[in-house]
Amino acid sequence: MKKLILIVGLFILLLGLTSCRNVSGDQTGPEIKDIQTSGNVLVISDCQGTSVTITAKVTDPSGAVEVLLWYRIGSDQKFTSIPMDLHNDMYEVSIQGSDFLGKAYGTLEFYITAKDEKGNSSKSGVDQSIQFLPCVNSYWGIKFNC
Repeated sequence: MKKLILIVGLFILLLGLTSCRNVSGDQTGPEIKDIQTSGNVLVISDCQGTSVTITAKVTDPSGAVEVLLWYRIGSDQKFTSIPMDLHNDMYEVSIQGSDFLGKAYGTLEFYITAKDEKGNSSKSGVDQSIQFLPCVNSYWGIKFNC
């Protein structure tokens, strides 16, 4: 009986060590930080500010394989994703005002997701710093610089 208990105990110990070895390694998603926007106004027309570039620093020991920007205008809409490209150690993407032709105006909400080579993923918080506005070049004969 003592031999059986000893054998079962060794089996459990070896099983535990093997399980721990399989769990070790990269278990966290990429770090998403330093999110910046080139501006806080996006418009449709030939006005200045017709595009906004969003950049972020994304790092991971296993290497990031997919970084996406998710965005929408209006909290009642679904988020749409577009891939972000790596330029000079920063991921970036530009959003054009013309991408929103026929859409409502308001706050452009966005967040970033990243996935590493091990399948771990992470998500930034939602940013609401960009306003999608109509551009008015003139009103009552007065010229505006939008």
